[in-house]
Amino acid sequence: MDKREMRECASAPRSRLWHGAAALLRKLLKRLFFTAGIEILLAIMNLIRCVLACWCVASAVNALAQEVRWGGKASPNCVSSATNLPDNLEAAPLWSQKLGTHQYSIPTVDRGLIFVGSNDSGCTREGYQVNGGSLLSCLEQRSGALLWSFPVPRFLEGTKPPYFFNQWRSGFISAPLVVGDRVFLVGSRGDVLCFDRAGQADGNHPPRLDEVEYMQLHGEHRELNAQDGDLIWQFNMLTELGVSPHDSCGSTILYVDGLLYVNSSNGVDGDHLRANRPDAPTLFVLESKSGKLVAVDDEKIARNILHGSWSSPSYGEAGGKKIIFFGGGDGFMYAFEAVQPNQDGKLQKLKKIWAADCNPPHFRERDGVKLEYSAWNTRVTTGPSEPIGTPVFMDGKVYIAIGQSPLHGLGEGCMTCFDAATGEVLWRNEELNRTLATLTISKGVVYVADLAGDLHAFEQRDGKKLWSANLGGPVQYANVCVADGKLFIGTERNQFWIFEEGREKKVLSVTKLPSAPITAVVDDGVLYIPMQNRLNAYGG
Repeated sequence: MDKREMRECASAPRSRLWHGAAALLRKLLKRLFFTAGIEILLAIMNLIRCVLACWCVASAVNALAQEVRWGGKASPNCVSSATNLPDNLEAAPLWSQKLGTHQYSIPTVDRGLIFVGSNDSGCTREGYQVNGGSLLSCLEQRSGALLWSFPVPRFLEGTKPPYFFNQWRSGFISAPLVVGDRVFLVGSRGDVLCFDRAGQADGNHPPRLDEVEYMQLHGEHRELNAQDGDLIWQFNMLTELGVSPHDSCGSTILYVDGLLYVNSSNGVDGDHLRANRPDAPTLFVLESKSGKLVAVDDEKIARNILHGSWSSPSYGEAGGKKIIFFGGGDGFMYAFEAVQPNQDGKLQKLKKIWAADCNPPHFRERDGVKLEYSAWNTRVTTGPSEPIGTPVFMDGKVYIAIGQSPLHGLGEGCMTCFDAATGEVLWRNEELNRTLATLTISKGVVYVADLAGDLHAFEQRDGKKLWSANLGGPVQYANVCVADGKLFIGTERNQFWIFEEGREKKVLSVTKLPSAPITAVVDDGVLYIPMQNRLNAYGG
C-alpha cells in the first residue's frame, strides 16, 4: 500500500475495518455448516489476514497521529523528502481553491487533509457577517474541495486602546498544529483555539458547545451543520494572562509531551513607545487536552520589547535536557527547560537555561551611543532587530535570523548560530538584510531570503556565504522550501522561483503568479503554493 492509500486507510473509521472482519467471520460460520476440509482452512486464513490488516492499519493510525505543523512535519526546518516535484509551473495546477484576500498561515498537510488559515473575506457560511475576521478551512488534499470551515469575527475591541491589534484584517497567521484528532492554532481575537480534526461531521464535542455564539451567526442560519468546524476549547490570553498583543497574534504553537507552548504576542502600545503590559508573560504553556494553564515565563521580556513578539517556539535536546527555544521581542534568544506536568496543579514558572542576544553589540550601540530602533516613520537602516522567524535546532546547535516589520524599511540583518546547550555564539554572518524568515538548512547549507529580495546560501558549519541571487522583489512572508533537490521561494511581486539545491547558484524557472506567494508546501509529489487569495496544487 502506497503513502496516499495509507493516509486514507488511517483516516477511515476503525469500525469500518472491524465490520469487514466480522462479515468475514459470519461467512466462515456459515461455511462450517455446509463445507469442510480445504474451504474451511482457506476461510480461516482469510480471517486471520483480515484481522492482521486491521491491526496494521490501527498501528498506522497511531504512527501517523504525530505532531505536524508548517506544512506536514514537526520541525520548522522547511525540508521535505518529497520527490517528483515540478521544476517549473508551465502546466496548469491540479486544482486551485479560493481563500480570502490575505493569507499568511502556512498550510498543514495531515493524512489526506489540508488545514489553512486566512482572513474571512472568502467565507460563504450563511448567517456569518464578513467583517475582517479569520477563517480556518479544512480541504481535501486530493481535490482541494472544502470539507469544513470555521469563521472567526474580527475583534473590534482589539483596535481600541489599550489594545493595538487586528488593525490589518490579516486573519489567522498561526500555522495550524495537528496532533492526532485535534487542531490547534493561535486565534486572531487574542486566544488559543482547539478544534476537532473532523469538524462537525462526527458531532459536536464538549466542553465548548457554543460555536454558534463564537462565530456570531445570526438569523435563520444559527443551526450547526456538517460543514462547520467543531471548537473543543478556547483559552483567552487577554483575560487569563493580561497580555496586549501588537499588530497581530502571529505565532505557531509548539507541542511537546502533551503540552502546548504559545507566544502571547505581547507588544508595544499604539504609539509604539512602550509596552502596555510590561510584566505580562510572553511564553506560556497549556495542557493540550483541556487548555488549562500550566506555566508562564517570568523574564519580563516586554519591559525591553522593541516592537512585537511574533517568533514561534521550537524544541531540541542538548546537554542532556529537553529545551524550548524562543526568540524574544527584545532581540534575545531564550532557552527554557521543557515543563513537567505538575500533579498539584500549581502554576509553574518556566526555568531559563540561558539567554543570548541575537544582535551583535554594534547593532545596539556605537561609539557609546545607543542606536535607535527603526519605525514606520523613521526607517533607519541601523539599530537592533528581533527574531520573527522560528529558531531551527539541528545537531546541538540552534540557528536564527533577525528582522523587523516590512513597514520599517530595509536595514542591517544578522544570522547567528548558537550552541544549543550553553548559548555560546558559534558564528555570525551580517551579509544579509533584515528578514522575517525562518532559516532552512539542508545538506550543510543554510538558505534564507531577505526584505531586500535576495536569496542567500551559507555554509552551515561556519556561516560563510556561498552565493546570493536577486529575486526582483522583496521577500516578506516566505521561507525557502527545499525538496527533491530544488529550492522554492516566492516574492511580494508575485514571482515564484525554483532553484537547483546546492553550493552553486542555478535557476531552474521563475513564474508570475496571480498574487504574492508565501511559504510553499510539498507532499507526495505535489507542490502546494499558498498565495494571498488562493491555494494552488501543482503536480510533478
